[in-house]
Amino acid sequence: MYDYMTYCLRQYFRTIGWNDDNLYSNLCSASRAILDFQTPCGFTFEISKIQSPMFNSSYSMNASPTLNGSISYLFTSRPLVIEPSFRLNFVEMIDRFHLDPLARANRARGNNEEEIKPINDYLLYGRLYIPTGRLEAIYSRRFSPWMQCVITGVSEPRMKAASHCTGELQYDAGKWCTEVSYTTDGELFGLRGLYNLSSHGSEGNIEHGEVFANKKEVTTNGIKASVVERNEFDEQSNSDDDDVVEALKGEWSIGAELYYGIREKNGGVSTGIRYRTLPQFSAQSPLTVTYLFNPFMGHMSAAFAAQVSEDLALCPRYEFNIYSYESDLTIGAEWWQRESIDDVNAVSNESPELKGDVQGVIKTTISTGKVIFLSSSKHNFSIIVITLYFHEYI
Repeated sequence: MYDYMTYCLRQYFRTIGWNDDNLYSNLCSASRAILDFQTPCGFTFEISKIQSPMFNSSYSMNASPTLNGSISYLFTSRPLVIEPSFRLNFVEMIDRFHLDPLARANRARGNNEEEIKPINDYLLYGRLYIPTGRLEAIYSRRFSPWMQCVITGVSEPRMKAASHCTGELQYDAGKWCTEVSYTTDGELFGLRGLYNLSSHGSEGNIEHGEVFANKKEVTTNGIKASVVERNEFDEQSNSDDDDVVEALKGEWSIGAELYYGIREKNGGVSTGIRYRTLPQFSAQSPLTVTYLFNPFMGHMSAAFAAQVSEDLALCPRYEFNIYSYESDLTIGAEWWQRESIDDVNAVSNESPELKGDVQGVIKTTISTGKVIFLSSSKHNFSIIVITLYFHEYI
């Protein structure tokens, strides 16, 4: 689960309308959400408070394996909508498999005066760890609807070599996105780019509300549930051939990364491709296919993530190195638990099946090296982590 400050950071970028899924660094975010989830360590106690709509604070204490804590503050130029804990949507607190519903047409550059007008959104965040004295800071500034700068820094008093600062300039035009970065750790320069080849309908003037027009809230006996219907701009399939063509509609994206370290005098390059379905075609099962290749290191990775049902997502990932012939196969699953609807009359033959609110999630990964099982509940605040390691003997 996200901690309070991580949730506030995500809410800020969502409030300003910045699309992180269009970055090359997040090309494999769908598969990482299922396979590379973080497991909690020890016992953590956290108290958070909304000082004002633009100022938030959080205090945490960890009792295992050693006693330590942290103090963090966050200030934003825009007020953030933070729901109370008893009304907070549990789904938004979990790093989960999802497809970005924002239409890239809204980020297309135009000649409108409101689009050309500069934007002065900014964010200040800092966290101090006690008793180590480690300090983490983030400064984000948005200059226009398409450009923003993010500066992160880490100060480690006990390990001076671990202290570093990273600056990144992001430009997202919708159809393509570039990232230029520099970090003092190794004096590393980086350049990333992502280009979207096809969109099949997202290039039109689709508003954010139209994307969610197929989701309606239905309340039955005090229980809220979402009913998914087709959008009004979806074409009805009249034959089996039309269904096959619609199943192939999606978005292809290609990207590359180039980096060079001045201190070590070496560099590297990587390239990747991604295919994903579009959220406006509700008849399709959401899926994402990614492939990454680093020719210098000889490492390649292929992943396939799909929503096989409303509450179950699966993802296999295969990694291989062409120089050492080392390989790894990882399979993961994400299963959402919902509250049951006892009223039999709540479901009729004329209306879609109603689903209760999400109350918990179970995640598990199985690979050649280990098995990780995580269970998180909304009401009981219980998190169970089971890790098994397998050793190969030759």
